[in-house]
Amino acid sequence: MKRLVIYFHYDPAGRIDTACRIAVQAMQKYAKVLFVTNGTLTPADRVWVRQAGAGRIERDNTGFDVGAYKEALLTLGREKLAEYEEVILMNFTLAGPVCPLGPMFAAMDARAELDFWGLTRHYAMQSRRFGGAVPEHLQSHFLALRPRLFNSDAFWDYWQQMALPASYEQSVILHETRFTPYFAAKGYIWDTYVNTDDLCGVFVNPIMACPAELLQKRDCPFFKRRSLFTPYADELRRTDGCAAGELYRYVKAHTEFPVDLLLASLLQTQPMAALAKNLHWNYVIAEPAAEVPDLAALGLRLLRYTLPAADPVTDWYNKKASADADALLGRAAQLFEKKPLLGVLSPALPLWQGCAAARRTQWQRDAWTLAEKAAVPVGSDPLPAPNCGWLLVREASFLDGIPPCTTQRDAWQLALTAQAAGYYAAAFETAAQAAARADVLDVYEADAARPAAVAKHLGRLIKHKLQK
Repeated sequence: MKRLVIYFHYDPAGRIDTACRIAVQAMQKYAKVLFVTNGTLTPADRVWVRQAGAGRIERDNTGFDVGAYKEALLTLGREKLAEYEEVILMNFTLAGPVCPLGPMFAAMDARAELDFWGLTRHYAMQSRRFGGAVPEHLQSHFLALRPRLFNSDAFWDYWQQMALPASYEQSVILHETRFTPYFAAKGYIWDTYVNTDDLCGVFVNPIMACPAELLQKRDCPFFKRRSLFTPYADELRRTDGCAAGELYRYVKAHTEFPVDLLLASLLQTQPMAALAKNLHWNYVIAEPAAEVPDLAALGLRLLRYTLPAADPVTDWYNKKASADADALLGRAAQLFEKKPLLGVLSPALPLWQGCAAARRTQWQRDAWTLAEKAAVPVGSDPLPAPNCGWLLVREASFLDGIPPCTTQRDAWQLALTAQAAGYYAAAFETAAQAAARADVLDVYEADAARPAAVAKHLGRLIKHKLQK
């Protein structure tokens, strides 16, 4: 089958990362690729597109993926598209493939009754964010179109009349949730490659809710990059919050896809706090090591800095955590051997609520200054580490040497510097602390279910603030 893939790409720095290159090269075995980027590619990346044999369109960063698809389709024109038996609109937000694509194309080629098909579907839901009633639809990260559809007047009218969205929400409303019901109502037949019918009453968005399930048991060749950095509060409203970690472990252990290279790329474009929550960069150390290794021989260095004074209880717990971490130094050092992208490690924040409050207060004071200096996105949430005035660092994650670190702001800046080099910051705790953390969570969840208890707790916090 003669295919064309219109591959949408975006990177604020104009780079094409390894995951994009793998996807393009995999699709080229089955199709001609037109690479459309919202922005300007670096000279080296422009050369890569040419040498890969793909077509290229560089355009202003307007209209999100909808604008890119519209410009590519209208630039090619109806006569050019008529030369193909299938046209695929594909989005860089998919990572993979993690398995051969041949079985997918063979299965869908056999379904000649389809006018268009997709990789996965999103089930119907109610959403104020996306305009109210959201119908069941093919997800726009991968749409395969057949001649009965793309040779029709209705198809070209759809794109010529398409307004360019000014936000992600508008792109979903104007195109993603509209495309499938719009053409289904005109009699065109559609389906998905990945069958998730049994999950319809469980999850509205299976590729995000249970991606490892789709890869491992349902032959899905791709997963969403966003699984690794999606807003974690949203994940906890929909799932148990373990999906990203399960996905990462499955891809790393059971496929040849270089997921750590994808992670290194995401560290350049996403806030570390978002990645840390989804991937649970909080490690449990069962017991102290028998002896402390030669840190210098391992390319590591132990640093200490001074925490700003808070209140006596908070200060006591922070100092205790720092002192307790010394006994775990050997095991902490071993984590760097197991985690190749780990750049900065520190004790987990103590469970005393004052420690979290003090960190948030300090972060609010420093975040703007940190964001001004950082080469990576900082975000609104505090970094997972460093905490407690104690940190172990990988020297290789500091290309220009390890900068001085005497304050909490210095420590956060150090973590952001490591992030810019493709390394992350994480925390560690003992098994006893992890067990206690689970029980603390149970108490907080029980309190949250009792409005009176929440109001009483808020009253205490306000009283405490007024007394300062």
